[in-house]
Amino acid sequence: MTQTVQLFLVFLAMIAAFAVAYVMLRMNNTLCMLAAAFVGALVAGRGLPVRHVVEGAFTFFDVCVVIVTATLFIGAQKDSGGLNTIVRHLIRAFYWSPPLLMVLLMFVMMLPGALTGSGTAAIMALGGLIGSVLDRIGITKAKTVAFLALGGVLGLLAPPVNIPAMIISSGINMPYVGFMKPLFIITIPLGVISALYLCLGNMRKKLDVEELTKDLPRADLRLGSLGAYLPLITVIGLMVLQRVIPMDFPVLGNPMLFVIGTAVAFAVSRKADLFKTTQDTIKATLPVIGLLMGVGSLVQVMTLVGVRGLFVTKLISAPDTLLLVGLAVGLPLSGSILGTYGAASVFGVPFMLALLDKTPIVATVGISVISGLATLSPPTAIDGRAAMLVTRYEKGYGAVLKELAVPWLLINAVGLLTVIFANSLKWML
Repeated sequence: MTQTVQLFLVFLAMIAAFAVAYVMLRMNNTLCMLAAAFVGALVAGRGLPVRHVVEGAFTFFDVCVVIVTATLFIGAQKDSGGLNTIVRHLIRAFYWSPPLLMVLLMFVMMLPGALTGSGTAAIMALGGLIGSVLDRIGITKAKTVAFLALGGVLGLLAPPVNIPAMIISSGINMPYVGFMKPLFIITIPLGVISALYLCLGNMRKKLDVEELTKDLPRADLRLGSLGAYLPLITVIGLMVLQRVIPMDFPVLGNPMLFVIGTAVAFAVSRKADLFKTTQDTIKATLPVIGLLMGVGSLVQVMTLVGVRGLFVTKLISAPDTLLLVGLAVGLPLSGSILGTYGAASVFGVPFMLALLDKTPIVATVGISVISGLATLSPPTAIDGRAAMLVTRYEKGYGAVLKELAVPWLLINAVGLLTVIFANSLKWML
């Protein structure tokens, strides 16, 4: 038996362990990954890989810190009423142009995901609010769910915090630096096109401001309306300063930026409860953090037993056409079980190692865009089902998938073309 066959059998054993844990034992994705890691090590003759599981769990510790602090910041903004105020102001300022309002609502929907790296967090924070506005504008329920799901996906891909790109960068020992501009150039047009595609021809031509804003709670903020924007202005301002004058301004790091923004949000709020917001943040982020820890452990064990090396060698030697087909089809579908972060780590990193002849930052951006679609792929479809939950949509995910089909293909095509022409897109850096 050749070494390749042995490694392939180990990989099949890991898949079988994951499937049994997921389907028969009803374990969550994190525990399924740990089960696959232990079974893979045992089948490969490595014994119980306790040390590697623990070490692997801390692979994405820095990413987890970003997620917690960013989600705390968004939670503080939500609990203080700042997000409601921003949405209210957008409606009152742009009700005269429904298409423009739709685009701006999409950007608001993307904002929490861009800051936290979690599309699910964005949907849970703003989905119910924006969903109710879309309903009054005349958007059908299925399109509303699709709108919120796409906002979550594009938000997790948007700068400054793109966790799939962070995972891939870490996997190839490349710093997460220089990603802001290309991610911005790609995600903003996709947000505009997605919003207009879903809403044009399905909305009322004249909007009633009072009807749209009647259920939006009014915030009790110090400094009035400025208090709603001040935390966001603080975070964005500090991000800009440390990039514009890096020699004169300290590099604080994203976690510290979000902590400062959170402090400002609580300072301007009269009713936000620090303890409750922190408690809600921990509850909201534990599943994502657990998933990242499971992914880290699984990848560490896959490296230990040689399965990850098998992926890399096979992908490097694969014909370019087959490699690109696997990237466009296999990566998002693998994420239907592993999730976006798992897909980016288990398969995104080997794909990037096979594409090192491309401009690495641009190619990583393209791969991360494709991996983002994993949160829309059934059976898990995390962001799609989160959008169904907040809108109380009960007709099944099939109708939502039909509405997502064109934007899904567009995002996939943009990601794939970004990878193919990465060397010609250096101007984005």
